[in-house]
Amino acid sequence: MTMKELIDSLQQLGLTSYESKVLIALTQYGSGTAADIHALSGIPRSAVYGVINRLDDRGVIETQNTKPMRYKALAPNVIINKLKADYEEAIEYSLEQLKTIYNAREVEKEEDSVWNISGVKNVNDKIIHMLESAENEIIFASSYPSLYEVTKIYPIMDNIKETVRKKIGQGVNIKLTGRDKSNVKEIVGELPGVQVRTYSNDSKSNPLKGGILVIDNREILVITIKEDVVPINLNATWYNGKEHVQIFKHFIDTEWEASSPIDI
Repeated sequence: MTMKELIDSLQQLGLTSYESKVLIALTQYGSGTAADIHALSGIPRSAVYGVINRLDDRGVIETQNTKPMRYKALAPNVIINKLKADYEEAIEYSLEQLKTIYNAREVEKEEDSVWNISGVKNVNDKIIHMLESAENEIIFASSYPSLYEVTKIYPIMDNIKETVRKKIGQGVNIKLTGRDKSNVKEIVGELPGVQVRTYSNDSKSNPLKGGILVIDNREILVITIKEDVVPINLNATWYNGKEHVQIFKHFIDTEWEASSPIDI
């Protein structure tokens, strides 16, 4: 490992470039005064005492009360264990603070947001994120033949089934409607616990190309399928505005009431 690589490595543990250079110099030469540290590490004389104080605060060097004062690095394993503990504490603190900020943003975010999403992976990731956030109810008006075919083409979308199974285990209520009874049976055969209804499909010559996902009456994803490209592609539009949700939910509830339960 070169000196630059060692400095870079110590910086990844939270030290600055100057702190890394001083720590390396004290480890290499045993101990030194402020003047020695300036000469051995190459950092500016004006920066020496500030760096020493920070390293002392971090508990990786010790001060010898001589005249002039001398400074000594602790054993390497002690230094690394201390830096590692500080690093892990910083990770935990940062995670908690970011979660707090993120959750506050979710609570306070402006309604009536609309986002367009393009591509199988991006649509799949959005579906997974929405499913993960569900606490009470998930509604799929999406078991149309073309959408079901997409899940067969793209293995990545198996993650959707795994997430749905997890949500079933957590007690989330899941409803699914569809026009094609055979496809619906095939889907929910893999997802016991889902409430399923179908309705007569008298428009087989012009089937719907997509579907709708509703999460807890607070957000909706409208998915459309482009079958005129190879391979089949997905686009989606996400809504979280109260009025948008109410409108879509009204038609989905009407469809549900007009549908018939099926036996799996």
